[in-house]
Amino acid sequence: MVSQIGHLGAVSHPDHLDGRLPVGPSAVNPHEMSFTPDGPKETVTPRALTGAEIAATLDDYRRAAENARRAGFDGLEIHAQGNQFIAQFLSPRLNRRTDAYGGSAENRARLLLDIVETVTEVWGSGRVGVKLSPYWRSGTAFTADDEVLADYDQVLKRLGDCDLAYLHLVGPEAGAGVDDTLTAFSRFRAHYRGAVVANLGFTRESGNDLIARGLADAVSFGAPYIANPDLVERFGHGLPLAEGDRDTYYSGGERGYTDYPAAGRP
Repeated sequence: MVSQIGHLGAVSHPDHLDGRLPVGPSAVNPHEMSFTPDGPKETVTPRALTGAEIAATLDDYRRAAENARRAGFDGLEIHAQGNQFIAQFLSPRLNRRTDAYGGSAENRARLLLDIVETVTEVWGSGRVGVKLSPYWRSGTAFTADDEVLADYDQVLKRLGDCDLAYLHLVGPEAGAGVDDTLTAFSRFRAHYRGAVVANLGFTRESGNDLIARGLADAVSFGAPYIANPDLVERFGHGLPLAEGDRDTYYSGGERGYTDYPAAGRP
């Protein structure tokens, strides 16, 4: 059982912070939606982190890693995907810093590598994974264009020197107008030599095919588990999958959380 740790950064909201501004790499609004107690709201312009606050944030990651170990987890996954904190630092549109954590692609990747170093001091690299989504496309900040993908190529190469337990990689969405899944994971394999866990949009058949091609070592399933708490059972017996009710995602109460029935075996 692996604990995933992360930071919302600029996609948090003052509603979560007693009215204070969220923080980000720079004072640039990512123009995303933030999930708040009163429902989704548009993000605001964050406050840029100071150098001292970045150092304090690394200490927060260390404490989170220590807490996960004390809680009895078997490993740790650094959440660096989507539109959240680490991805914001990697983004040339959101990170406009002029210090050691901004400017060049190498500097924009420094925070991720510093976090990896910090948590591996607690766990050892063989118990730490990183989750990235190079093909993430959202609004104007996350584009998955040629420049961004080339930057991620270099991030993957640098993570290859960290001797991680695995790299958890989110592929492109179907119909997104970028590379298809096989092209994307072939690209990942070309730049990262360690164990790869593939994610996003896989079926039992397409996941097995990706592994058979040698483009991943395992496949993870997220959304299918919401409506299929017995997903492994269904895969094992060739049973159809239930569809999730998206209107209940990220909402309160048990509806859409504990009320999906298990499938009967044939």
